[in-house]
Amino acid sequence: MKVAITGGTGFLGKYVSELLEENNVKVVKFSRKESNDAIQTDYSYKDLIEKLKGIDAVVHLAAKRGSQGLISEFHDNEIMTQNLYEACHELKIKNIIFASTISVYSDDRRVPWDETEVPSPELMYGVSKLTCEQIGNIYNNKFGMNIKNYRLAHIFGFNEKNNYMINKFIRQGYLGKNIILNSQSYAKREFLYARDAAEAIYLGIQAENLKGTFNIGSEEALTNYEVAKTINKVFSPSKKLVTVIDNSPENIHGSLMKSSRSRELLGNYSNHTFEEALIEISSLMEDLENVPELY
Repeated sequence: MKVAITGGTGFLGKYVSELLEENNVKVVKFSRKESNDAIQTDYSYKDLIEKLKGIDAVVHLAAKRGSQGLISEFHDNEIMTQNLYEACHELKIKNIIFASTISVYSDDRRVPWDETEVPSPELMYGVSKLTCEQIGNIYNNKFGMNIKNYRLAHIFGFNEKNNYMINKFIRQGYLGKNIILNSQSYAKREFLYARDAAEAIYLGIQAENLKGTFNIGSEEALTNYEVAKTINKVFSPSKKLVTVIDNSPENIHGSLMKSSRSRELLGNYSNHTFEEALIEISSLMEDLENVPELY
């Protein structure tokens, strides 16, 4: 089998491509940027119709992130998604996995959410992902394609080079630095180890005739304080690194999905607890040099 991964050089793309190659799947990575291990594309229909020839299945991870305030910042993702699906339709590539997000949900009074929950995104990122889901549903219904919309919980993993909370906390824990929380911690959010997400994607590729929407999560929700304390426990157990310096209210909502349906239909992909995933990440970080606290 030959699988194309859009955004294949990105964080999750690296996990997915590694797992597929371990299972003797030939991987073709697509990227906007020039790279030694990826095919460069502008994601136009004209370009994709040529570069997807000979492909059996597609994992669609590529996406631009905006500031969350303007929907116009995300329109390229919607156009790219339709270009991809139109090219796949013309080339008779039916088996596609789209990386959507838990952020299509928002009503934390109704957690855990299942796939029948009416989506209600609060941020433009979630609105755009939901639009891309609907584009996929149109191609499923109109052309008999097998597009699977994966609503992924908040992804984390090894050596993600940004300053999002969880990645910054991991580096601070590894370096034995103070982990500072700027507010009280009440909202529990669901996190998903990237390796588990990659395994769910691999199982989805195997289920080539399956289509529709699937929650992909750990079914474990943690407050920011619990995240920080667990990182402290795994990386620097002899130190007390976590400090709460402000009593300001949080500006986040809780999140938690039911993922039983995806496990039933796709297969029982691995499900590391947050602590188990951190132990694995800690082991991988032992080979890193000059880890910065911030990027």
